[in-house]
Amino acid sequence: MYKEPWSDINEYVESHSKALQRELFKELSKDHCLYGIELQALAKREDQDDILLTDQSAFYIVHLTWSGKEEEAPYPRTEKFSTMEELQVRLDSDSEDF
Repeated sequence: MYKEPWSDINEYVESHSKALQRELFKELSKDHCLYGIELQALAKREDQDDILLTDQSAFYIVHLTWSGKEEEAPYPRTEKFSTMEELQVRLDSDSEDF
């Protein structure tokens, strides 16, 4: 499913996926749309600090700041996709730019 510049998170050691999720949770403030939601990392964009996540009902592309601290909403920037079709259009446009 994932084309360059995206890579399936399962291609990495588990500690890498956990590090991405730890950074995400550090950055989320209580005002952020993803705060308190259980998320699973699916993919990582290699040329940017973007990660693809799901909560089993929607998909999210989040641009991490790597500040190591809580950000002010709306950071980290987040795009929500309600369907797999919406997400696929977005991912396809990323591969065209690459």
